Amino acid sequence: MTKERGGSIIFLAAGLYGLFFSLGLPMGRWNEPGPGVFPLAISILLCLSGILWFIRGGKSGETSVIAVRKGFLQQYKTVIRIVGLTALFIGLLEPLGYLGTSILYLFALFFWVSRYRVWSAAAMAVACGAGSWLFFEKLLTTPLPKGLWPL
Repeated sequence: MTKERGGSIIFLAAGLYGLFFSLGLPMGRWNEPGPGVFPLAISILLCLSGILWFIRGGKSGETSVIAVRKGFLQQYKTVIRIVGLTALFIGLLEPLGYLGTSILYLFALFFWVSRYRVWSAAAMAVACGAGSWLFFEKLLTTPLPKGLWPL
């Protein structure tokens, strides 16, 4: 059994499970849907995607071991970057404060991980970092670490 077919069986099982329990919820009417409509629709979509993936799962071509390893390492390189940056963010949060650390963190994510240009990454980092600081510190009055910043 291929990985695609194994995953499709999981989707199909989740869809059937949801379908079974969503039928017990009231459906309502067309102009006033009840609480069972959304779970029923999601369950049907899960079942359909599971069936389609199961059909397509056996037709995928063979890939070389080198291509699989290269894809695996390429895929996890980004994850390792994000986890490392997040660990650095957590470590620098108290000494540098929320505002400075969040701007540096977002800049590193935009520039190094997402590959934006330097000025675009810097502008988005400052806007998002300062915006989140204003939202949490001023609007919600949540105490954030001050660090070196007098703000």
